[in-house]
Amino acid sequence: MSHKPLFDVQEAFRAIVLEHGVPKLANLMGMPVGSLYNKANSNETNKQKPTLADALLVQVLTKDHRIVEAMAATLGGVFIRLPVDETVSDEALLDVMLELGAKSGEFHQEIKDALEDGRIKPDEHQRIAKRGWSYIRAVMECVSRIEGMVDDK
Repeated sequence: MSHKPLFDVQEAFRAIVLEHGVPKLANLMGMPVGSLYNKANSNETNKQKPTLADALLVQVLTKDHRIVEAMAATLGGVFIRLPVDETVSDEALLDVMLELGAKSGEFHQEIKDALEDGRIKPDEHQRIAKRGWSYIRAVMECVSRIEGMVDDK
């Protein structure tokens, strides 16, 4: 499931919790349902806020990284999940390289499409940024896979 990155960390927590189901997540987290609802409440006067441990656990359980993406964006950066497979076959490396080329093409096509009228609108910029971060992730995955091939003998 692909989501638009949210720059507000609390909003990212709220969105993940509500989309993945408060009762289900509360049970997995060993927390009363009401407590998780309170932590997901974006009302500024709400006293119960999610802890860093809550944010981490929600992301681990849901495999949804919008909270850390929001944190990175707030700090002027980007979150890039690295692949865990360290052994790379020639075929797997070729797949990674082809994916990198595809992501590059998508990124550049988005820019080309946006510039057709000679200006870039906010929604076009959002699409370009999304494609750009996807391209950067593909580059980092490629670098990581190649690192797995390093023979330091």
